[in-house]
Parts: sequence; structure tokens; C-alpha cells
Amino acid sequence: MSWVELKYSKKAVRRSGDYLISDDFDIDEFFEASNVFDNWRSSHAYPLQSMLGYYRKKAFEVDSNAVVVKRLKRTPSILAKLQREDGMKLDRMEDIGGCRIVVSNKSQVYQIRNAIVEGRTRNILRRERDYIKQSKPSGYRGIHLVYRYNGSKQQFSSHFVELQIRSNVQHSWATAVEVVGTFTGQSLKASKGHDAWLNFFKLASIAFADIEEKALARNASTKDRHDLIKYIGRLEVLPRLRAFAVSTKHIGDSSNKGIEYFLLLLEVDKSNIRVFRYPTGQIDAATKKYSALEKEFKDNPNKDVVLVSAESVRALKKAYPNYFADTSAFSRNIEKIIEANEALKRTSF
Repeated sequence: MSWVELKYSKKAVRRSGDYLISDDFDIDEFFEASNVFDNWRSSHAYPLQSMLGYYRKKAFEVDSNAVVVKRLKRTPSILAKLQREDGMKLDRMEDIGGCRIVVSNKSQVYQIRNAIVEGRTRNILRRERDYIKQSKPSGYRGIHLVYRYNGSKQQFSSHFVELQIRSNVQHSWATAVEVVGTFTGQSLKASKGHDAWLNFFKLASIAFADIEEKALARNASTKDRHDLIKYIGRLEVLPRLRAFAVSTKHIGDSSNKGIEYFLLLLEVDKSNIRVFRYPTGQIDAATKKYSALEKEFKDNPNKDVVLVSAESVRALKKAYPNYFADTSAFSRNIEKIIEANEALKRTSF
């Protein structure tokens, strides 16, 4: 199998990122910058694949039901990060290639983290962030590990891959943030948007941590919980999430034998999702189609494109429920919070 290799210098990669977020526009320079950008992103496919097997092995040793998937970062997300973070450069971005592990509980998150970090791998741990002990300002929780590829194919030695490890509860929260952000046109994931939604998700994160610690009832009387209950009602959270549900009846497992890559086109305005399937060995065709669709819908807020890899459609839906607007797990956790609040009110009479 042939993998896409970087055809340009790191300096050219950096220039392409700088140009694509600048206010300058020359048609020749734009297409040159786009070609460099696309090649740089596509060249992360091999490092991603080479690390995925190691991550899967370690994850399944801890949780046989773990979901392990990979993805190439979306162009809008890359460009937004270049604009948002001071000093960020395309050639230094560490999460263009990303893997995700979702497991049953927080304890398993740490077990898998330990197994991966302490295990035998030639790849080099560049950075670790524990957003469970100290959540992001948005309320996001999970563990992130950044590895630099250091395998036998030295042409990929400058490539980084970010691994996210989350529990089911943490994953349900992160999924809902992306779904609400997509359907309401807000960058909630980057802590930008309507204050009511931002505050709701911050408070929900605290309550979800209580769910994992089995302290939901004990902490039900806190001011944060009272405020969260108010947001749930005033934002009509549960009815809105049900309204965001996307029709995916046409996506079945029966016809996906031998398929590794799934190109997802979320049509927000139609509450629908289109799926393009690519077998193992066609990563080059998949990434070219990915780039073409991104360019086609670059200025269309009702279209969202992502290229992901998973062992099955079931794993795909579980790892990327945000692209199917599946917030059922998040809704169940919200219902637990409401029930704990109602139980507290009954005992206070």
C-alpha cells in the first residue's frame, strides 16, 4: 500500500498556513498554498495508522468494549486554530492526526493512559494534558497525549499524532457540545458563543463528574446544581437535542465489509448525513475527496465534512456521535441530574 508523503519543506508548510488565514488573495498563490496544505494533512495518514494498532492493543487489554478510531482534522478547525492561538503555525500543529479511545469509566481512562505511556513504543511522547484533574475552561474533561512518530519510515519523523482518552460520560458531554455548536452556529468547543449555553455546559460538566464519582445525590443541593436545573429548563435542552436528531437509517453494517475510511457529510439544513465509504488502501482517494468537498462547501455553514476511520459503522457512531447528532447518552445523564433534583425536593417536604 502506498502512503501520501510530504512533498514540500516545513517552511513551505508554514507559509501555506500563514497565507490561508491572511487577507491576501492571489489565485495562483491560493491554489499553491491549498496544495501544500492538503499534502501536509494527508501525509499524517501513515503515522496515524502506525500508532493505531498499538493504541488498540493497550485499550482492549483494559476494556474489551473500548472504541478506538482515528481522524484527520477538518480544514475549518485547522484554520480556526491558526487564527485563534497566538504563535500557532501549521508545521507545528500537534493534532492534525488524531486518535480517540472511549472506555467505560474514568478508572479505565487512567489505566489505558498508564499502559500506553509505560509501554514499549519507539514513538516519542511530546506532551501530556490531564483535563480530568483540571478541566478546560469550557468544562471539557479527558486525557490528551501527543506522540511524535519515530518508526522505521523516517520521512514521517516530523509528524505528531494526538491521542484523546475519554470515559463514556466525558465523551457524552463533549459530543453534546459539538452537536449544539454545529446546529446553533456557535463555537462552543472553543468557548465562544451564547453565555447561556457556555454556562450550561460548564455546570453540566461539574454534575457529570459527580455522576462518575457516584456523588450526584450528595451534591444535588449545591448552587451550581440549582443553576444547572434552571438552564436545562430555560434552554429547553432535552427537546432541542431531540430535534437535532439526524436520520441515519440508510447507514447499515451489512455493506461495509472491508471498509476502513468513512467520509461524512453532515447536511445541517436537511437534518441528514451522507456517507462515502473507502476500502483499506484508498486513503489517497479518500483524502482527495475530503479536500474537494471541504472546498465546495467552504462558505456553506449548513455543510460539515470529516474523514474518519473505524472498524465498523457501529464503532463510528459510538466514537463520532456528534456527526449523527446522537446525544442520547448526554440526555440520559441530564435526566439523571433532573431525577436527583426531584428526589431532593421530595425529601425536603
